[in-house]
Amino acid sequence: MEREFSKGDLHIHTKYSGITKFMGLKFPDSVEEPRNVMKYARKKNLSVIAVTDHNTIRGGLETQKLEKEFGVEVVVGSEIMTKDGEVIGLYLNEEIPKGLSAEETIELIHEQGGLAIASHPYSPICHALGDKIFQLDLDGVEVFNAYHRDGIINNIALEKVMKNYHKKPVAFIGSSDAHLAKMVGNGLTYFEGTSKDDLYKAIINRKTTYGGDPTPLWDIILWSYKVVYESEKKVIKSIFFKEELNIPFYKKIIAMFSGLLYIGTPLPFISGILGNYYLKRKAKSKLKEAYI
Repeated sequence: MEREFSKGDLHIHTKYSGITKFMGLKFPDSVEEPRNVMKYARKKNLSVIAVTDHNTIRGGLETQKLEKEFGVEVVVGSEIMTKDGEVIGLYLNEEIPKGLSAEETIELIHEQGGLAIASHPYSPICHALGDKIFQLDLDGVEVFNAYHRDGIINNIALEKVMKNYHKKPVAFIGSSDAHLAKMVGNGLTYFEGTSKDDLYKAIINRKTTYGGDPTPLWDIILWSYKVVYESEKKVIKSIFFKEELNIPFYKKIIAMFSGLLYIGTPLPFISGILGNYYLKRKAKSKLKEAYI
């Protein structure tokens, strides 16, 4: 009998992921609704997804409520900030606090019966674990992250995991790191079976593989536009319709005009192209550091 393999995407963000700081600016990491995430998961024929918002399982719990409606199973997860780098916890049922050591965080994940995954371990723009992945009790390592478009960072992770596999076997994980619903399924984990229980067993037994394509630059530009657009709507409502937004009035005015400037000009395209160039340069620098 021919074995059945399914596709999963194990690193997805929703509107519950909180605030990101980049180049001195603060903005929502994602404004995506769980329902939109599930629409794209079904469209991409995914059997299982994991919602892994930053330092919270709320997005996973909310998305899980939509399983029956969309026919896609949802693993509750979180991308947790540790002192040593980001760690993804999968199959969680309780929050895990940020700011602990990687060892403590992984221990708490395993105490829940969860799985610990190293996300983008050699990223030059995220707080990443680097070579520490070979000192930790990890269940899997993200060797393909579609959001890292340069290719260099994923190649470093894959090469190092393969080189050390005889000493430290881990499951090979592919993910989209989607911050926009349209990005869901850009990175994939393949596993035998169809359910999240099958996926769990495949990761435990180190019987997964990865695939996918880098997220198109246009999708990243669209993400930045949507983040600013949705934030702009909230600011304007808080000014003219007295909706609660816990920032001083003068900051609301500054935010409103800054947002209008961004979405009403070619700035999203310019920032996207410049950001892509910046990330490629950072990736090339990381390549030199990785093999010193």
